[in-house]
Amino acid sequence: MSTEQRENLDAILRQNAFPFDSDVSEQRRLLKELASAQPLPTDVTVTAATLGGVPTAEITIDGVEPRHTVLYFHGGVYVIGDAFQAAGLASQVGRRTRAKVISVDYRLAPEHPYPAAVDDALAAYQALLESGTAPSDIVLAGESAGGALAVATLVNARDHGLPLPAAAFAMSPYADLTLAGATMETKREADPLFTPQAFPPRVADYTAGQDAAFGLISPIFADLSGLPPLIIQAGTHELLLDDAVRLARQAATADVQVTLDITPAVPHVFQAYYPILDEAAAALDRAGQLLTAHLSGSQTTGGPEQLSEIKGVNRFKFHEGKVEEFKRLSAQAMDIVRAKDTGTLQYEIYFNEDQSECVVYERYRDSKAVIEHGAHIGHLNEAIFATGSVSSELLGEPSAKLTAMIAGSGVPLFRPFLSMQGPLAGSGERAPGSVDTPPHSQERDRLT
Repeated sequence: MSTEQRENLDAILRQNAFPFDSDVSEQRRLLKELASAQPLPTDVTVTAATLGGVPTAEITIDGVEPRHTVLYFHGGVYVIGDAFQAAGLASQVGRRTRAKVISVDYRLAPEHPYPAAVDDALAAYQALLESGTAPSDIVLAGESAGGALAVATLVNARDHGLPLPAAAFAMSPYADLTLAGATMETKREADPLFTPQAFPPRVADYTAGQDAAFGLISPIFADLSGLPPLIIQAGTHELLLDDAVRLARQAATADVQVTLDITPAVPHVFQAYYPILDEAAAALDRAGQLLTAHLSGSQTTGGPEQLSEIKGVNRFKFHEGKVEEFKRLSAQAMDIVRAKDTGTLQYEIYFNEDQSECVVYERYRDSKAVIEHGAHIGHLNEAIFATGSVSSELLGEPSAKLTAMIAGSGVPLFRPFLSMQGPLAGSGERAPGSVDTPPHSQERDRLT
């Protein structure tokens, strides 16, 4: 990572300091000017819409067929910013999760203090569910105040009995409006954007006399039990660093799966500077990989969604001297899968101890994804199969097209009988059709 890039960014931010001590109307005007001066990538389209009566910006990326939805909340200490101004950063999350992004234009203080933003966020999420989008196909994300609002929305949705999304991603969350974080003082000199004095007026605008320690205002004080996985990122050169650290600690204490990702020597919401900062793009890449894993993993928790999945198990017994050829060809196939497949959820290769045989374990979202995968790597299959003797099985609910394609191929198709993952209640046996761990998994040498 580039020290020069970090130092240049720090200098730029200090030389062009945003006047957070000015009145809210002036801050809004200046932020709108700054946003309009930063054009979106040419492949990003933003469309005005509504969700649950709340204005939104729908963000799509050319060439990406969205399979998931990111419900995004912009930052701005609850008083500035809007859904469209956040489209640049929000689109980067969508790009890395191959998702459509819906950026929520929640109401702002001081005109609309708490609980307006919280109410709008919940209304948008509930409407997304009611539109038919499965919770397992949704992640929440946001930066600064929006990162905290994403977590508050999880708490609010849980308390209203709504099913929860697959995960949430919070960038530099503004999670403690009591301003009690130690780094409010210890990072005073390092932070190029904020001073501690900038926050109290904005807290008063939003809370309007309510207790700032209330959990939906400051989620570090909320009961986080039962929430889905959280991904929290922050930089070490920001006053709100301690908000991120304490939010992650609160989640871990509540038995929530949490990833705390701290990048040194970068400012508040450093991800927004991805065009000029390597650390920003790398952090977005890490978050995208985790979100994608949670979205994919949520499809295997049982229930109706699983019945559309197709799983494949191929067992190779190598011909003498052919294992290296198999590895070379499989590495080519793996590169193609990573670059082109949109519906492949898992594609892994496991060797036994002496590498005389292996198992290829595949998992696809549906029949369409299997057909797509075959079109991408079909030119390699003949050479791969020539390296050994192969036995194959498919497990899942195929389309008519896939059934016709495999008819007479010698690949047996096993249809799902039960979709429960893991042992059945009161039984030590696994449910038929629930193969999740390939043979030889105790001896695996993953080819990646």
